[in-house]
Amino acid sequence: MKNNIPNLFTLLNLAIGFYCIINVLNGAIASSILFLFYFCLALDFLDGFFARRLNVISEFGKQLDSLADLISFGVLPSTVLFFHMSELFDTNMKYFTFLILIFSVIRLAKYNISEDNNNFFEGLPTPANALFFISISSYDGAYSSLISQYVFIGLIILFSFLMVSKIKFLNFKFKSFDFKKNKEKYITLLISLVLLLVYGHSILFLIIFFYVIYSFSKSLITRLFLK
Repeated sequence: MKNNIPNLFTLLNLAIGFYCIINVLNGAIASSILFLFYFCLALDFLDGFFARRLNVISEFGKQLDSLADLISFGVLPSTVLFFHMSELFDTNMKYFTFLILIFSVIRLAKYNISEDNNNFFEGLPTPANALFFISISSYDGAYSSLISQYVFIGLIILFSFLMVSKIKFLNFKFKSFDFKKNKEKYITLLISLVLLLVYGHSILFLIIFFYVIYSFSKSLITRLFLK
């Protein structure tokens, strides 16, 4: 029974991701999808956390997790952004959103054959990429008029590259809750939480953008000076 607890979280992630896609196809707005998407993120964290805590990590679980992630963090953000760009821009630029799905598949395939590392991910994780695009699609703040179709296209190309790059991104998997061992993660999460409390979830895409800049800068410094 305990072997299937992580898989249950994985399948719930898959089901909610698919439910979100149905809602997008039925005309739901991106902001409502974003709230449902939080459950996908939480479940994706919990399946790995319980697999490690219960010591039931398996190849089957890893493959199942990637298949669920393909729906929730590959198909879903591509669909959200496709319909969002269809509503805003009367051009064929919306088909650039296919890149999110394509590079998410490549990213997940690379992850499946890589060795687990509790400190970093090689390449931008698909959940972070998905959160960025679903969040920015729901943004209707003061600067939303500055996010043109060309900005979207530039971001799609940039984030697609980041997903399959060799840049090391901070990994938020916790083997334990010990502060000293996870200090960098706790500080990053605390700063993100403060920003969320002050500005609301409309700021999420900026938090992911800063996460990208931080991880890229750290990876670059490590490569140049700490080899």
